[in-house]
Amino acid sequence: MSGKVKRGKWRYVAFRVEADRQVSRRDLVGALLDKGKTTPLGDSFRLTVFERDIGILKVPHRMKDQAIEVLRSVDTVRGGGCTLTTLKTSGTIRKLKEEYLKDLRMLANQAR
Repeated sequence: MSGKVKRGKWRYVAFRVEADRQVSRRDLVGALLDKGKTTPLGDSFRLTVFERDIGILKVPHRMKDQAIEVLRSVDTVRGGGCTLTTLKTSGTIRKLKEEYLKDLRMLANQAR
């Protein structure tokens, strides 16, 4: 039996945050936990990346669709209006980081 079968498979969902005000990682996780608690997803996810307005959520591969529903259902974070738009799903986090975070990191390096 392969190690992946024992550990489980994961999917990574990239999303964009559009909000009335700055959203912190902690507040975003709280909003996701609140929306997820009444769904099969529950707290079976991890916010692996959150930089500026891009996030990557790690979820069990069989709960990818529920995770996308939870992401799309978030409309407020700490009382402020918020919209989460899913961008892409991948079996590896590396592909999503390359596609969505490469430009953010280049800008950060240029600012130094």
